[in-house]
Amino acid sequence: MSQRGISFRLNSHVTAFAILIISAVVYTNHYFSNKILIEKIEEGAINQSSLVISRISRITVGTEEIARNVSYQALYYDKHKDLDFFLQQVVASNKILESIHVKWLDKDQTNFTASHSTGLCQQRCNPDDGFFNKSLESLSLGVWSKPFYCSNDTSHLLVEYRVPIYHPESTTIAGLVYCEISLQKMKQMLSEIKIGEKGYSFIINNEGSFITHPNDEWILHKNLYKNPPVTFYDDLAEIESKIRSGRIGSGYGLSEYLNNQKAWYYFAPLPNSKWTVIIVIPEKELFQKIELTFRKIILVSVVGILLLFVLNMLIFRKILSPLSQIANAIHHFTSLPGKQKKTKDEILILAESFEDWQAKYGLLIKEQSSTANEKRKFEKDLKSAREIQLNIIPEGKPIFPEHPEIDLSAVLKPAEAIGGDLYDYFFIDKDHLLVTIGDVSGKGIAASLFMAIASTLIKTHAKILSAKDLVSLVNQELSDRNSNQYFVTLFVGILDLRSGSLDYCNAAHNYPYILRPDGAVQILSKSHGLPLGIYKNKTYKNSNVDLKFGDVLLLYTDGVINSQDINDKHYGIEKLENNLHNLTDLSAVEVVERLMKSIAIYEGENKQADDITLVALKYLPKTENQA
Repeated sequence: MSQRGISFRLNSHVTAFAILIISAVVYTNHYFSNKILIEKIEEGAINQSSLVISRISRITVGTEEIARNVSYQALYYDKHKDLDFFLQQVVASNKILESIHVKWLDKDQTNFTASHSTGLCQQRCNPDDGFFNKSLESLSLGVWSKPFYCSNDTSHLLVEYRVPIYHPESTTIAGLVYCEISLQKMKQMLSEIKIGEKGYSFIINNEGSFITHPNDEWILHKNLYKNPPVTFYDDLAEIESKIRSGRIGSGYGLSEYLNNQKAWYYFAPLPNSKWTVIIVIPEKELFQKIELTFRKIILVSVVGILLLFVLNMLIFRKILSPLSQIANAIHHFTSLPGKQKKTKDEILILAESFEDWQAKYGLLIKEQSSTANEKRKFEKDLKSAREIQLNIIPEGKPIFPEHPEIDLSAVLKPAEAIGGDLYDYFFIDKDHLLVTIGDVSGKGIAASLFMAIASTLIKTHAKILSAKDLVSLVNQELSDRNSNQYFVTLFVGILDLRSGSLDYCNAAHNYPYILRPDGAVQILSKSHGLPLGIYKNKTYKNSNVDLKFGDVLLLYTDGVINSQDINDKHYGIEKLENNLHNLTDLSAVEVVERLMKSIAIYEGENKQADDITLVALKYLPKTENQA
C-alpha cells in the first residue's frame, strides 16, 4: 500500500472525530431546541386549557349560581302559587339550561314536581342516586350528578346540578332543585376550539369516564383508568392519582383515536366540578418545523465534513512524507536478521517492526516468567518449611494434668518466614522434665534445618539424665554433619520434679534468670563451653541450682536484648533485668506475655531484627501445708 493509504486512514480517523463532535453539537442543539419547544407547547396547552376551562366554567359555575338562586326563592314563589311561572322565566333567560325541576318532599305528605323545559325533558329524567344519603354540609354546597341519557331521547346526554331547599332558619330539607344541562353542547363548544390540525380535547369525570369526546361512541363507554384509549408512557396509576387530586400534568403516549400515533397530552382540572380537561396533540405535528430545521443542519454538516476530508487529505500528504524515512530506520533497528520488508506501507512497516520487537521482548518475558515461577515455588517451599518448623516446636502454653507442679509457657517469633531459634520441653520420665532453648547462627531455611536437626538429636539422646553428657553427644553428631560450619548456642536443663534440683549445661547461650517470689532475680551466669557444631570432641561441664516453690526459670534468645527502637537502640540486658523485677508472683503465661508486650512497645513501628524466643517455667511443688 502506498503513502496515500496512510494519509487516507489518518484522515478517516480525524474525519470520524469531527463527525462525532458535529453530531454532538447537532444533537445538543436538537435536544435543547426540543426542550424549549416543549416548554412553548406546554404554555400553549395551558392557554388552550384555560380557554376550554373558561368556557365550560361559564356553564358549570352559571348553572350552580342559578340552582342556588332558585333554591333560595322556591319556597316564596311556591307560597304565592307562582313557582311554575318563575321556573319558566329562569329557563327562558338562561340558554345554558335544558330544564329546571323542583321536587317537594313534605308538602302535605305528598311529593310533586313543578318544572319547565326548553327541550324534550318535561320531567326529571335521572334518579337521586343516593342524594339524601349525603351529609347536610355537603348538600348545602350542591353536587353534580353522573352523566345520564334523557329518558325521552336516548341520544341526548345530560348532567344535572342538585341543590337542597331548606325551610327558613332550619336545617330541614323541604325539597330539591335540579338544573339539567346538555353535554352535547359542551362537546360542540370544545370542537369549535382549534388545537393544531389534528389535535383535540375531551372531558372526563373523577371516575375516569368520558363525558365528552370527538368519538361519540366512547362517551360513557371508555374509561381513562380501566380501558384507556391512550397507551401512556408514564405510569397510569400515577396519572390517575394526579387527576383525582386535581393536579395538572403532561406526557407522551399512543393515541387510539389518532390511529396509535405518538402524541403529547396535557390535563388540567375544571373548577368545582371534579372534571378534568385533556388536550391531545400529535407529536409529528408538534415537531414538524424543528424536524425540517434539523434536516437542513444535517445537510450542511455533511457538506462541511466532505470539504474537511478533501482538505485534510491534501495536508496529510505533504506532512507525512518524512514518515517513510522513520519507518525504514525503525525497521532496520528492530527487525530480525535476514528479514526483508514486504510492503511500502509505513504503518505496516512499523507494525512489523514492533512485532519483531515483541518477539525479542517475548524471550525476555519468558525468562522473567520462569524466574517468577521459581520464586513462587521458593515461597511455597518456604511456607512448607515454616509449617514443618512450627510442628517441631511444641505448644507454647501446655497443660500438664499429671504434673501440677509445672507451669510452663513459651513463645517463638521468627524475624523472617522461618528462623533459627529453638525451644523444647518433655518429660524424660515421670520425675524429670527436660527444658531447652537454642539459637542457630544465621537465619532462613538453612538455619531452620540445622535447628530441626539439633532438636531431633536432643530428643534422641534425652534418656541420659545428665545435661552435660546430653550436650556433648549432640555436639559430636552436629559436628559430623556440619559441612557448612553452622553452630548453635544451647541451654539444656533437667529438672528433678521431686526435689526442685535443676541440672543444667549452658553452651555459650544467654544466661538464664530465676525470678524469686520475693522479687529477687538470680542470674545463672555460668557458661560450660563453646556453641555446638564447631569442635567434635569438645567436652562440657554442668551446674546445679535448686528451684523453690514459686520460682520462675526464664530462658531467652539474644533476639530479646537485640530488639531495636526507631533510633536503632538495643533493648539490652539492663532494661530486661529492670523489667524482671516487676514480674513477681505471676504465672508463666503472664511473665511471657508481659515481656513480649514490653518488647513490642519498645520496637514500635520498627522491624523485628532477630528471632525472639522466650520460655518461662514456674515450679509449684506440693508442700505439706497444701491440701
